[in-house]
Amino acid sequence: MKPQLGREEITRALQLGGGHLAAGRLDHAGAAAGAILKIEPQNPDALHLLGLVALGKGDAASAEKLIAAAAALMPRHVNVWVNLGNAQRDQGKADEALLSYRRAEAINPAYPDLFLNRGRLYQDMAQYAEAIADFEKLIELLPAEAGPYMRAASAATDAGRFRDALVYCHKAIERLDPVPLQVKTVLATTHERLGELDEAIAWAEKALAENPESAGALRTWSKARRRQRKNDAALLIELRQRLEGVDTGSLGHADARLLYSELAQICDEQGDVASAFEYFTRMNDRTSQLPALKGVDRQKFGNEVEELLGVFTGKFVKSWNPLPEIEREPGHAAAPVFLVGFPRSGTTLMDQIFDAHPNVQVFEEQPLLRTVRKSLLDYPRSLARMGEVEREAARGIYWGELRKEGADLEGMTVVNKMPLDIVHVGLVHRIFPEARIIFALRHPADCVLSCFMQDFVPNGAMLNFLTIDGSARFYDRVMTLWQKYRTLLPLNVHEIRYENLIANLRGEVEPALNFLGLPWHDAVNDPAAHALARGTIRTPSYSQVTQPIYSSSAERWRRYEMQMQPVLPILEPHVARFGYSL
Repeated sequence: MKPQLGREEITRALQLGGGHLAAGRLDHAGAAAGAILKIEPQNPDALHLLGLVALGKGDAASAEKLIAAAAALMPRHVNVWVNLGNAQRDQGKADEALLSYRRAEAINPAYPDLFLNRGRLYQDMAQYAEAIADFEKLIELLPAEAGPYMRAASAATDAGRFRDALVYCHKAIERLDPVPLQVKTVLATTHERLGELDEAIAWAEKALAENPESAGALRTWSKARRRQRKNDAALLIELRQRLEGVDTGSLGHADARLLYSELAQICDEQGDVASAFEYFTRMNDRTSQLPALKGVDRQKFGNEVEELLGVFTGKFVKSWNPLPEIEREPGHAAAPVFLVGFPRSGTTLMDQIFDAHPNVQVFEEQPLLRTVRKSLLDYPRSLARMGEVEREAARGIYWGELRKEGADLEGMTVVNKMPLDIVHVGLVHRIFPEARIIFALRHPADCVLSCFMQDFVPNGAMLNFLTIDGSARFYDRVMTLWQKYRTLLPLNVHEIRYENLIANLRGEVEPALNFLGLPWHDAVNDPAAHALARGTIRTPSYSQVTQPIYSSSAERWRRYEMQMQPVLPILEPHVARFGYSL
């Protein structure tokens, strides 16, 4: 005979479990929910609670099943639908998550958690306008809390809308008393991104007056001062002493990685190679432990590359259903252009150079091809059986994504700059046989070292750069795939070498403009001025491209040759193929 619990006992058990959940005692919360489910297997609140426990432990798939069961039993509970969306979001099921959030909105269109979590999903999907709209609604609902303003500022920053990020910060200042430390820190960081170094330092110092060991403020304060006084030996000593005086052992992973990143850059400028490499290693170690990366599939991007390597064979390409040639989309000013290459190959500098041309519009680091890929069932194998109707549909999706971002397809040569779209060049060629591809090339050892040193925004692809060995192996697989594409497909490619670019800009850029059917224009001569005027650089290279072109980054790897020795054999075939030397 099943044990019985009265309503009051079940309510108390649920309250107890909820308290354990709120305090982070997941096992205790799970035990409370389990005890109820033994007696009432269909108790919706207990199913929901157990789902939240699974979600807290990183088991989003189990969480989805449990919360979906709860939602079926109590379909008018808005928080259940939001949490179901969260479980789906954490599995990468964006479409399903959006449907769940939409159900929640239908129940209660003024529920703050809905806009917080859906905004986060939109931000992760690089749908920044939608993310900002949700965070603005959150500001409207919670005007006395700092979080919504910071969320909106973060999404605006990701979109390259740095002036808008400042506006959200100043709205927070107007409405909040006292002004939270985080607002001052974001103001400092945003001004530094814009090259407004005096303002950056002033806001950083206001934050440091409140908390002298604020990692975000310290990093910005140090970086802005380094940018003001480049290669000032005395300043570097001062900054290093200040940052090394912080007890990083007491910091969370996110804060510690910021300080290690800045310390590594200081040591690199000082020529202290061993210390710089050690700090870069610590930075990446802390990055790998970020809680936000707990649910990220670290093998996914690498597995995609391996799948493409396996699928793209001579036999596969010969099996393709023949399709008509295309010279240009009717009504468009030019064929589509894709600027690709391994990260840290100079693509951001090339972005600024091309965008400075009055007839060119560059879209920077936006996953425009992702929607196209999602529309193709069984990609990449479905490329072989693609017909003209499917190709036209895929082209239309891409044009639509560009138009949403403000592309002037009728009047401009539109360049899609997304370096790692290099792995999908087979898709590009199949859908856009007329496409022009600009391939950014840099010495493989410099690329790999620079990726290891870069404090990238962590995502599935960039997690490959957390070790020097991982960076080299990732380079090997990506460039092996690129070489396969070059061998199998009649691509329209023009190569730009970073080393040649920084030595002779016009000599390297003018042939590329000719390749795109564009005349030389003197505006492209000053990418630093254009970058400052544009003010929307979203990549980690923003501080470099807002300065005059310099040559110190060429052959940088030789200073780190001892640290690079273990991976040079991996890179050697590519070094030889591209005509470089070790």
